[in-house]
Amino acid sequence: MAIKGQENLIPMNERTKEEQKKIATMGGIRSGEVRREKATMKATLEMLLNERNKNGKTYRELATLGLLKGAINGNAQNYRTILETLGELKQGEEDKTQQELSKVEELLNKIEQEAKNDIK
Repeated sequence: MAIKGQENLIPMNERTKEEQKKIATMGGIRSGEVRREKATMKATLEMLLNERNKNGKTYRELATLGLLKGAINGNAQNYRTILETLGELKQGEEDKTQQELSKVEELLNKIEQEAKNDIK
């Protein structure tokens, strides 16, 4: 069963060499454009994250604190991001056992207790 809208598509192996080359060239040009756009976005974000607010903290520091506060308040995704950033959990790796989940909960409780002690 054909997917709607694909009945008029012509496979690359059924196109002429000239058509294949033209399509590949267009793809390469677009790939370069997207790569430059991503590089510009990355440079802009780096610049903005390193800016300081009126209290002298960088926005990078504030974002990190927000991530940590979320983890302390029980946001599992924030905690996972922290572990991935620290290299304690491979990016994209799924917890597969209850034992791993228990370790995460224990670490989160430890961080929460330490944060409460620091506030006092």
